[in-house]
Parts: sequence; structure tokens; C-alpha cells
Amino acid sequence: MSIRLEFDIAFKSDYHVGAGHGLGLQVDSALLRDPDKVPVIRGTVLAGLLRESMENLCALAGEQQKDIVASIFGTPSQKKRWRISSARPEGLTAPLAPSRDWRAGETAAQTTTRVRVNPRTRRAEENKLFTREEGDGSLRFRFVTECDSDDAAAQCEAEWLLAAARLLRNLGAGKRRGYGECDIHLVDRGKEDELLDRFASRLKGEPVDDPGQKTSQAALAPLNLPADPSQHAYRLEVLLRLDEPLLIARRSEAGNQFETLDAIPGGVLRGALAWRIAQRFAADLESQGVAFRNFANLFFGDLVRFSSLTPVEVREKNLSTGYLTVVVPRDLFTCELHRGYPDRSKDRGHGVWSFLDENRQECSVCATEDTASGRKAASVKLETLGGFISLVRNAPRSKHKPKQTVEMHISIDRKSGRVNTGGLYGYVALEPGQYFVGEITCTDENVWKALQTMAGLRPGEVNELKLGKAQQRGYGKVSAVFRPREKPLWHLQSLSQRLTSTQSVTMLLLSDAIVPDPWGRFWRGFDPAWLKRELRLPPEAEVSIDRNEDSEALAFSAVRTVDAFNAKLALPRTRDIAIVVGSSVRLTFTGITLSGLLRVLEEVEAQGIGLRRDEGFGRVAFNHPVYQQLQSVDSPMLDLSPLELTKANGSHPSVAVLQFALDWLKKLDDQPLRHFDEPFEAVARLLHTSRQTSVEAIKRELEGLGKPENLLSMPLSGRDKPNFFETDGKQGMEIVQKMLDALADELRTRHLEQNQQAWRIGLQLLAARIAGPARQKAQERR
Repeated sequence: MSIRLEFDIAFKSDYHVGAGHGLGLQVDSALLRDPDKVPVIRGTVLAGLLRESMENLCALAGEQQKDIVASIFGTPSQKKRWRISSARPEGLTAPLAPSRDWRAGETAAQTTTRVRVNPRTRRAEENKLFTREEGDGSLRFRFVTECDSDDAAAQCEAEWLLAAARLLRNLGAGKRRGYGECDIHLVDRGKEDELLDRFASRLKGEPVDDPGQKTSQAALAPLNLPADPSQHAYRLEVLLRLDEPLLIARRSEAGNQFETLDAIPGGVLRGALAWRIAQRFAADLESQGVAFRNFANLFFGDLVRFSSLTPVEVREKNLSTGYLTVVVPRDLFTCELHRGYPDRSKDRGHGVWSFLDENRQECSVCATEDTASGRKAASVKLETLGGFISLVRNAPRSKHKPKQTVEMHISIDRKSGRVNTGGLYGYVALEPGQYFVGEITCTDENVWKALQTMAGLRPGEVNELKLGKAQQRGYGKVSAVFRPREKPLWHLQSLSQRLTSTQSVTMLLLSDAIVPDPWGRFWRGFDPAWLKRELRLPPEAEVSIDRNEDSEALAFSAVRTVDAFNAKLALPRTRDIAIVVGSSVRLTFTGITLSGLLRVLEEVEAQGIGLRRDEGFGRVAFNHPVYQQLQSVDSPMLDLSPLELTKANGSHPSVAVLQFALDWLKKLDDQPLRHFDEPFEAVARLLHTSRQTSVEAIKRELEGLGKPENLLSMPLSGRDKPNFFETDGKQGMEIVQKMLDALADELRTRHLEQNQQAWRIGLQLLAARIAGPARQKAQERR
């Protein structure tokens, strides 16, 4: 069992949570938004504010704050028990499909310009003019805090967390100057009252009933081990959708930037499920009972293997389906100027060539003169293709690459509340809203059911998982679907269809491979010595690496270090060196028949090579169809409908207000300008500052213009000057009143008649339309 608290943030003023960058030349500091352009308050911001608020609360209550704060928010030596998600607007908590409804700098925001004033001279300082995008104060945000335990300590922490949230009154930049004023409540007000009553009793020293319930897990049956655990007959497809930015950090050599990998290693998914089980069966694992033995068999007995997860290319016209992708083989090269596949592919490149087949140095298309287009012959060198290839039948594409987002963070001095000098760091993470797909293979269906039960996964439903770095602070939340599958995901064809000879066999690594020698050292390239051993060839068979006409080995590889961390021991794991995914080699086999080679290589494709195969390392394919440009291959379409992105809802108030403003501005442009003389500047000022939300109230305010009795207790004697707005300006006032009626009709049509922001924007646009010609005529008279 776990505790889940859903909070509601209601702003009372505009706010600003910076994205760390601007918007072109117009805005110096943009509002933080997700890739779908919806404003977001990252969990790192909320965690820092709640921690500060709780420390203040502990100081007021006279409590020792160290233990309670450390338990909730963690320390360098203690993992935090609570996860704080990112906050998104109410009703838009899931990522949206790409659309134009939400726009940076426009939707649910306004741009303001400010200056820094010198406190000594009381004058604006030079070069201190700045513009920033401020979020609309009418937005309501939702975020969730979760704890994997529901014991008495967790219930006490929930009370403190709620009290800290209620104490919080401002967030974001300028919170000491009136920006970001807010109220934070639980969505369930009854639950809020209950928690706060218990918190008040606890502070008074009164006895508090323990609401915690002892987590009771269903009795686990011992896992029956199969005769041969290495034979994996049950296969599942894993489809993930990123709901928050995902950071699978590669090792940083230097600096303060954490950069993500482009694919999700199988060890990340394996670790997430293992940690989920460890949280649910913590006591049973310590006692080394049935849960401990099942856990050890599942994750250390080679009963389950997790592949790496690669990106999915989604077509804009159909968001419910997608294409598989594989990492580009390292032997594929393309034109430096016109990259990618030609013709039917959307790459519109000059072509892709494999150096396993021919050793060319320049693009053959660029080297040929084209009289039709007027292109002259030129010598253009080739470069590696890189990235991912979308597996589309007869038309592979190489332009797909996972999208990344850069978010900057700061470290706050908890004593001063200011930014620490040098405390700036950045996350380069995978954007939310993207899909990734992979495989899980088990020895049989019973093993999967045991893993599913222990991890609390719901069969046939969408499951929520946490992956990667900073997952307790608004990063790493994904939605996952597990579906049974009969055939391997990336091979596309049976090996008998791909392999027709023992000569010129291409071996492609579909994942990184860790291959040690007998002395524990790591191979850094392809060599017949380890190939024969890892391919498990019979003693009489031999394997050799083909060479080109220049006697160069047809092998293309690179290596990388594999670093990991043991969260249980809080220590780094042993560093390994892996031959990277996409490495390829051309092989020739002797001393073995084609049928015998098929049996051997089918086993290798099923079992993999090298170490840590249960984490997705060592997956290989022979004569992969990508080398034939996927000709006559039925490329499977992935069904994304269980996790399909929600389409932007044009009826959301922020979107509706933006569209209203654009349409209202167009209507104002069609209105005549000649009837607004100099005195109409007063009309413009009144409309600009009005807070009325009805036409009748605004008209009554306009009727008082030019009448001194509205300002004075008695009329002025000897004043017989006619009211301008009832004589010369009467026609202009009639136009203003018609435009006010049109404004009311426009708002009523869009169901925005009660929206104060829409009224304010409509009146301000109307005021600007009136003030323009009025000021112009005033300048002409001068």
C-alpha cells in the first residue's frame, strides 16, 4: 500500500517560473513549459519550496526538524521517501498531442517589461531593461506527492507535508514582490481536514490514533524453476510513453551538465521493477522467506531478460500507430551535404552505402553532373549516417531522433534563500510525450505472472513507473503497457529467410555487448577468437573476418564505458567496457553446413552474447533486413492507442481566451477610425482600467464622462460649456457602445462571459484601438 496526496495550486497573482532561456529577441526569460507548450512547474521547484516551508514550520513548532525533513526530502546519505511530481494545469496532467492551441509567449501568459532601479540615485540603471513572460494568475495547477509506504511514520509525514503546503503562500521569481501568490490545498478537502486535525493534536501533545495500516500482501507461492532457465519461450512487448522528462544520465567527464542517453537501457527498466518489488516486500525480503527466494530467482537466476527500449517514430497524421527504429549500423555512410535515403523515403537524401559492400570515398550522386537541375559535378565526402533508422517497408528513414529538452536548475542557500555562487546545473533530458518500445523475455508464462504479482503490475492496463535520475523531483514518470508477443521485435524475418549462405554473413549488434577474455579483460573490437567462443560454434567450425580489396578488415566498432550504481549498497558498480550498439562485421564460416549454421545462429539471436544479457546487453542479428533497405519486409506497425496522446482541447479557458483575443483583434481592425478625436483618450483610459464584466456597468461609467457633477458635490456656477461626448463626440460614443455590444456577444458565443481575463483583454484591445487615432489627432493639432 502507499499514500497518495493530490494538491491543487490556485494562484492569486501572475507568476514566473523561468525556463532558463528567452524567446527570440522579444523575451529575455521565458516561462517554463513542457514540449506541448503547456505551462509546468517542475517538481524540483515544488520540492525546494515545500522543504523551505517545512523547515519554517518546524522552527515555529519548536520541533527537531532534522529527522522529519530528512525523511521526506532526503539527504546525501538518505533516500527521500516521498516523490513530488511536476505540476500542470488542471485537466491537462497528461502530455498533449502537438497542436497550435498552446503557444509560448501567448497562451496563458503575458509579456511584461521591467527595469532595475539604482537604490542610490533612484534612476533606472543602464542596460538593465529586461522582459519576461509571466504566467496567467487564473490558472489552477495539480501535482501529486506519493510515498510507497503507509505505516505510522508515513502518515505522520503526510500531515507535516500538508501543513507545509498550506503554509506556502508564494512561489516562483519575485515572490517577495507580489508575484506567485497562491493557495495550496488538497483536492480532497475532507482528507485535508482530517490530516490537519491530527497534525494539530500532535503539536498539542495529545494522543493521536494511528491511521497507518499494516501492509498485507497476498501469500506468495514459491516459484517453480524450469529445467533450463536460459530457454526463454514467453515474450512480451513493452511500450512506454514519457509523461515527464526522462534523464538516463551518461557519465559526465566534467562540468555541471547531465546529458541523457538516446535509448533506455534494459537495466533501467529492470531496476525500476526490482525497486518496486523491494518497496512492497521490504520486510519479507529481509527475512529471506518466499518473497526473497522468488526475487533472487527472478533477477539473478536468468529467468527474465529486459531488452533496451528504442524510440518509436509517430506519424503526425495518425497518432495511434508508430514505426520501430534501430540504431544505425556503423558501416553505413551517406553524403555529407544531402544525408539520408533517397526517393520513397522522406529523407530526400542522396543515398546510403555500406562500407561492408564497397569502399567508396565520395558521394556518387554529387560526383555526377545533372544537366536537368543545373548541378555541376563535385567531390563531396561521405560521413557516418548516425542516429536511428525507422523500419518502414521499402522506404527506411534515418531522420528520426529522440527529442531532448534542456532545463536549468539552481542550488539555493537555505540560510539566505539566495542562489549559491556557482550553483547552476542543467539537465539534458528526453522530452515527455515520446514513445519507446522494447521486449521482456521469460522462461515461461508463470515466471511473468510471478513478476507481475510481486511488482503490482495490472495486466492489460496502463501502469505507472518511475525511471532514471531525479525521479523523486518531477522527472522520470512513464506510462507502460505490457503485451504478449510471439515473434522477436527487431528481426522482422526468420533467420532462414535472411541467411542463405555461410559466406559474407553480416553480424549487427542490436545493443551494447560486454565481451570479456579468459583473463577478465574486455574486448574492444571484433576478433575471431572471441567470436567462435561467443557464437558457440562446434570445434570443427571456424569463423573469419572478411577483408576488402585493400586487405582492411570489414569490421566497424567503437566502445564505451558502462557505469552504474548500486542503490542498495549506495556504491558504484564495477565499470565495464562494451562494444557499442550498431557495431557490425562481415564474417565467413567454414567447416559447418548451412543448416548447422542456421541452428547455431538462431540460438545466438535468442540467447545473445557476452555478459549482463538479462539487462539487455549482447543482442545481435545476422543479415538484418536494413541492409536490403527493408525490401519485401512486413514492417510491423505498433499500436499506440492504449497510450495515445490526448489531443489539445480548444475549450480549455486559456486556449479559448487566446483564440478570442486573436479573433477580436481582427474585428477591431475593421472598425472606422475617423470619429475618435483627442478627448477619446479619456475613454480609452477608462476602458483600459475597467474591471467590470458587464456591458451595462461599463456603459454607465462612460455616461459619466464630461459631467462635472459626478466629481463635485455641487455644479460649477457660470459653466455652460456643452459636454463633448454628447455633441461632437456623440457619433464616436455610439461606435464605442456598438463595439462593447459586439464584445459581449463575442464572449457569450465562446462561453467566456464570466471570464474576467477575457473581459480585461477585450477591453484593453478596444482601448488601444480607440487611443491610437485619438493621440494621432492630438499630435496633429500641436
